[in-house]
Amino acid sequence: MQSRRFSLGSRTRDEVVPRRALRVAVAGATGTLGGELLSVLDARRFPLGELVPLATQRSAGDAIEFRGEVYDVCADAARLRGVDLAFLCTPAAGSLELARRALHESVPCIDLSGCLSSSPEIPLLVADLGPAAEALLQPILSSPAAPALAWATVLRPLDRAAGLRRIVATSVHSVSSGGRLGIESLSSETIALFNQQDPPEPTVFGQPVAFDCVPALGEVEPGGATSFESALARDLQRMLGAHVGIAATALRVPTFSGDGAALTLEFDRPLPPEDARSALGEAPGVELWEGAAPGPTTRATTGRESVLVGRLRADPTSERGLMLWLAADSVRLAASNAVKLAEARLALA
Repeated sequence: MQSRRFSLGSRTRDEVVPRRALRVAVAGATGTLGGELLSVLDARRFPLGELVPLATQRSAGDAIEFRGEVYDVCADAARLRGVDLAFLCTPAAGSLELARRALHESVPCIDLSGCLSSSPEIPLLVADLGPAAEALLQPILSSPAAPALAWATVLRPLDRAAGLRRIVATSVHSVSSGGRLGIESLSSETIALFNQQDPPEPTVFGQPVAFDCVPALGEVEPGGATSFESALARDLQRMLGAHVGIAATALRVPTFSGDGAALTLEFDRPLPPEDARSALGEAPGVELWEGAAPGPTTRATTGRESVLVGRLRADPTSERGLMLWLAADSVRLAASNAVKLAEARLALA
C-alpha cells in the first residue's frame, strides 16, 4: 500500500492547525535555537495557549518574554506532564533524557538536537519534502541537524530529476551552532584582539575561532573524517538513500550566523543547469539567488526560512555533473522545520 504523504501546500494555516490553544513545552528556551523557535512559533501564529519553558540548571530561574507575557524558566522535567507537544532544543545529552521522559508521559515531541537522528525507529523528517502521514504521527520526530536539513531540501528535487549518485562538498559553519555561548565566545575573542589583549581561554570550540578558519568540526575519527562529517553523511543517506556516496569536509569560520556549502554532484543522467534551476525553482523551501552578486553570502540568509542557491553550473570534469553553492540560516531553518512538522502533525491528529 502506498504511503500517504502530507504537505502544507496551498492550504492556509487556519486549515491545518487546530483552533484549540495548546500547552507547549520548549526545552532550551533560553538558548539561541530555543529563542529562534519561539520567534517562529509567534511569526506563524502557532495556537499556543500556555508556554512551558525548560532549560538546564545553568539557566534555571531566568525569565523569558513571549507574546507579551513573562515566563519563569525551570529545569524540572516533571513539568512535561500534561503538555500537548514538546520541542527539544537543548544539547544532545539533555534532549535524550527529556525525550525519554516525554515518552513516559505520553507527550509527543520534536527533537532539534540531533541526538535521535541515527535511530532508525525515529523518523528523520523535512517538512518541505512532504513527509509521510504515518511518520508524522509517531510519538517522537527528529528534525535533521544542520547542514543535513539545508542540503536535503536542495538535493531531493535534483535527485528526483536525474538520480543523485555522489556528493563531494566543502561546508563552512558559523559559531551559531555553538549556541549562545558560541556567539559570545567569538564576540569576546574579537573584542580582545581588537584591543590588543590576550583572548579569553576557549571553552566552547576547544580553540580560538576569531580571525581564523578551523579545518575540522568534531572529533577526528580513525579514517580521517570527523564525527560531524560522519553524522552529516549518515543523516543525508537516511533521507536520500544509502546508494548516494558522500564525501564532505566541514570548516568552522569566524562568522556569527549563516552556513554555506560548495557542492559538486554526480547524477545517473545528465542534468543541464537550466533543468536544475527549473527543478529547484518549483521546490518548497528553496530560493534561487537572483541578486547582483554571483551567489548568496551567508549573511544574506539571516532570518530567512529558505535555502538560498546560486552559482549553478555544469561540472567541466563530468558529463553528468553539476556544481552549486547553497547558504542558509541554519538556526532559523531548523526552528522553522520543527514548527512546520508540528503543524502538519496537529492537522493529521
